[in-house]
Amino acid sequence: MNDNIIWIILLMALITYLTRFPMLLISSRWEIPDWLRRGLAMVPVGVFSSMTIPPILFHMREGAWSPEYIVAGTVSLAVGLWRKQIVWALVAGVVVIALYRHAVGMI
Repeated sequence: MNDNIIWIILLMALITYLTRFPMLLISSRWEIPDWLRRGLAMVPVGVFSSMTIPPILFHMREGAWSPEYIVAGTVSLAVGLWRKQIVWALVAGVVVIALYRHAVGMI
């Protein structure tokens, strides 16, 4: 394995640790207010939305919306509303895109 890759992985691990450690230290010593706790509970939904909605709405192929993204987005929304869990919605969207591309012969 390339030595540079090992150093990059170690540096990324260190940066990840250093960015999360202060918040963990603060939260273990102080009580987080309820309004902040409720706000932080919505972060996964916001991140998921920001990762999925732009590709669905703005992914254009040859000047037209890409049908696999529209279908996958619709199925993900339905599964998310039904199961009330982001992971199941994400898995459903990925499966729909994989099946669509396999059926069309894009894979």
